[in-house]
Amino acid sequence: MFYLSKDIPLTAELLQKMLNRFTLNVKPTLTKYKEYYDGIQAIATKSYTDKTKPCNKTVVNYCKNIVDNYGGYLATPGHISYSSNNDIEDIMDILRYNDYQSEDNKFLLNALIYGKACELMYIDSASKTRFRQIDPSQSFGVYDDSLTGDLLYFVRYYKLSDWDDSNTYMVDVYSDTDIKHYKMAGENGGLTFTGEEKHYFSQCPANIFYLPDEKSIFDCIMSNQDSFNELLSAEIDDYAAFCDAYLTLEGVDAETDDIAGMKEDRVLILPVGAKAAWLTKNANDAQIENMLKRIHDSIYRIAQCPDFSSETFVGGVSSGIALQYRLTGMENRAGTIEGEMKKALQRRVEIICGIATLKLGEEVFRDIQITFKRNIPADEAALINMVNSLKGSVSDKTLLGLLPFITDVNAEIEALQEQKLNNIDLFSFDNFSDTSETDENGVSEEEAV
Repeated sequence: MFYLSKDIPLTAELLQKMLNRFTLNVKPTLTKYKEYYDGIQAIATKSYTDKTKPCNKTVVNYCKNIVDNYGGYLATPGHISYSSNNDIEDIMDILRYNDYQSEDNKFLLNALIYGKACELMYIDSASKTRFRQIDPSQSFGVYDDSLTGDLLYFVRYYKLSDWDDSNTYMVDVYSDTDIKHYKMAGENGGLTFTGEEKHYFSQCPANIFYLPDEKSIFDCIMSNQDSFNELLSAEIDDYAAFCDAYLTLEGVDAETDDIAGMKEDRVLILPVGAKAAWLTKNANDAQIENMLKRIHDSIYRIAQCPDFSSETFVGGVSSGIALQYRLTGMENRAGTIEGEMKKALQRRVEIICGIATLKLGEEVFRDIQITFKRNIPADEAALINMVNSLKGSVSDKTLLGLLPFITDVNAEIEALQEQKLNNIDLFSFDNFSDTSETDENGVSEEEAV
């Protein structure tokens, strides 16, 4: 994150300094985060001087597990909804056109991995508003250094082509009015201005979402992750060495060819009084197992993420309330992340409303409510009883929103109103017509009598 006074223009020289600082100081950390999520961790560089010694490089990827757990808990598709008292159908059409549920999930996933996520808005060939996730290791924001902290510029750089030997990069700088394009010779090379163009948005068309500490969700357990991998790999090495233990022969005068022949035939020919035994190293398996368990428990405790596969978590849980108590630590951290993500999603809607083709006022997007539902098993029977007990005290819209199987509250209210109108029409007295016959003069049989 870079800060700049809005009165100072972002010249090519200043941009070059920011790119150099980003690639030297920031990008290595972001790259390391992505590698740890992908399972490319410190254990991969393990080696021994003795090349014949077993050298296992086992990875139990807690980093990925923690990211996926938080992502599924907070932003599983269908668990983030948008509602308003105003007509926001035009906005929802744009969100659905971009498959916003999937994009919301990717948005959070990048933030959990890198500590930040970047989203860029653009107009496609069909004149539709689009938004797309941008690699955080190849982009950064420049903010106003005043108290407002507005996003002044969004910088994205990427290699021009992966299919030739050139090392040319493209650099795009988005401001509130235009997009400037540069060419760069290598990641830290000189910049050459190539042109600029206007965009259709009323502000910088980028959206950046930071975690509260601007670090990966698993940054706090990376050293524990390395310790677990190292200890587990060493234990496997010891077992492999045990399986390939040395055979000692006592009182035997054998040539190399004789030993090779006995090994191949799996028969030992020993003189009288000779002995054969395996030379192995004693290992305390219980101690290693206890150490692995302590590291395992520490990882989940420090990350404030329960081990959902553990018997200690699922055992004895008899109600939704009991489950929520066990998720208290995760919920505390998730609530903070939700607050930051909600601001980013609100900015996305604000940018959408600012394009010339929509022209919605500020009161429209300010009124939009973004609601997160946790992806946990719900005690539906208890919820239904609570909803029934609150009838008359709380609005139907609020009550319906409490039920997890109601995905669109407004649509459900409309369907309920339509059902009531149909029932009224069905039992209306106007539907009971007089079926008595009349003669040609319009006199009924009863009147004729």
